[in-house]
Amino acid sequence: MTSEPASEPKRLRQRHLDLAHRVIEVARESGMQAGEHLPEQLIASRCNVSRTPIRKAFQILAEQGLVAASEEGGYRLAVDPAQFAGMEPPLPESDEDALYEAILRDLAARRIAEGQTVAALQRRYGVSRVTVQNTLQRLIEEQLVERAAGQQWIFKPVGTTGEAMAHSFEFRLLMEPAAILCPSFRADPTVIAGLRQTMEALIAGGERAFDRRLFERSDDEFHGMVARSCGNPFIEEALLNHHRRRRTGQPHASVNVFRLMQSTREHLQILEQIEREQMELAADLMRVHLRLSRTLRPRILGRGVPPPLRLVGA
Repeated sequence: MTSEPASEPKRLRQRHLDLAHRVIEVARESGMQAGEHLPEQLIASRCNVSRTPIRKAFQILAEQGLVAASEEGGYRLAVDPAQFAGMEPPLPESDEDALYEAILRDLAARRIAEGQTVAALQRRYGVSRVTVQNTLQRLIEEQLVERAAGQQWIFKPVGTTGEAMAHSFEFRLLMEPAAILCPSFRADPTVIAGLRQTMEALIAGGERAFDRRLFERSDDEFHGMVARSCGNPFIEEALLNHHRRRRTGQPHASVNVFRLMQSTREHLQILEQIEREQMELAADLMRVHLRLSRTLRPRILGRGVPPPLRLVGA
């Protein structure tokens, strides 16, 4: 394993690299052309991060000649987004990344209890105390764990148990239509246009060429758009936090392609009504979409959960 001092910079570099890939996708989905200015705030909003990591992502893209510093400040596209290829490959997975994934998989499969100590996690996964502490800090940021009395840490349900999925459904059924019906709801036309372009491309490819990863990104962006557009900071925060936990605990790997394509069409129908400012109809379509997603999701819990991951000793 890598030494502890090097693991944190490597993990941060990987996050910034992943974000750089996301910036490319946003530029492509928005129909941007070479020479156009990269709107920092808009891209940060689309990526659901602050401006600081976006600037770091811009620097990574500049190192590869994909963007260039603008005389007016900020960055502009150096080449057409459609030509973006051959970016630096992902860095090797850090100890914290591996532990993060292992903990969430074990929680989802109920292989470990929700209450844990740092020492217990060290013993189970064979990693150092610093690695566990760094991983817990990341889980805190994502609101997936909280400190309890004494040395205990309590992990929150990650959404794959029957009870957790039922609670998640109830929350979304209440909150997402309500977000659409907020009087202050305002969706960015540029964001909607980008989402529409991505979804139409997904459907056009058909079942054989269906890109699950692209679906996951468009699904995340669609529901994130609803949250960020509502104009109510409390609803926005609650929904975005919930979606973050839902992504972690409910991957789409076990859902058949037909349902994913159907879900994409439902997203497009909701977008169409939002564009027409038919908010009551958009909210009704959201309720139908959520109910269908719940009904057609595979009922066998734990399907697709990989076997336990045992990390190599530190």
